[in-house]
Amino acid sequence: MALPVFYARPDSMGSALSVPPALASWDTAGSSGQVRFVAFAADVQSAVAMQLRVTPDPLALRVDIGLPDKVPLLALNDLDNYLFPLVPKLTKDIGRQFASVWATKRHATWSSVAVCQTHAVQDPGGVCSLQVRTTASASTTAYKRQIRDQIIAAQPLLDGGIALQLAFVVGPRRAWPNLWKPTIDSLGSILGSDAGAREWDPRDGRITDLGLHCVIDPAAGNQVTIAIRADTVGKQTAR
Repeated sequence: MALPVFYARPDSMGSALSVPPALASWDTAGSSGQVRFVAFAADVQSAVAMQLRVTPDPLALRVDIGLPDKVPLLALNDLDNYLFPLVPKLTKDIGRQFASVWATKRHATWSSVAVCQTHAVQDPGGVCSLQVRTTASASTTAYKRQIRDQIIAAQPLLDGGIALQLAFVVGPRRAWPNLWKPTIDSLGSILGSDAGAREWDPRDGRITDLGLHCVIDPAAGNQVTIAIRADTVGKQTAR
């Protein structure tokens, strides 16, 4: 079975967005949340349309989220909720998969998006360097339990921002963006949890730098391998 691969992040922050970033919304069509997300997705698509047409594989996407100063940086505004369902929509539109997807959040007056051809890089390592395997459907609690049980001995990283990279190896029938949220929801041993928090509700708002990578292996079947690399912000880089 193939090994997880980490890819380089786009060097450039790319094109500034004209529409404020919007989190995923599962409200009814026409709701304010849906309207904001549709506008955000359309702005991203317009900004990178040319690059997506001419950039060869493997593709990497980078989204940098700017938040107002009054918005707490390490709570809520989870980065994976900006990327999903944005990335599946882009994938459907271009008929190609991204090998690597990146997102950051910071206090800034503007946000941006970039696309580039990427390449494999050295394992970034980190204070937390783990690998897990799952067989369950990502839509089930069993998937989360399989991950949690394999990392239960891990200790939460010190308070502050976290740089997290997840490198997946999946079979060709897996839609790997569907794995992002349930995987992150399973990382309470690393991210920590607030007192009284429900199960599968870690402090994922602490993630200010997120890298997601994928290798498709026909031999994987229903098995998913995930390399987990996490560190305090500023220590983890990919070149």
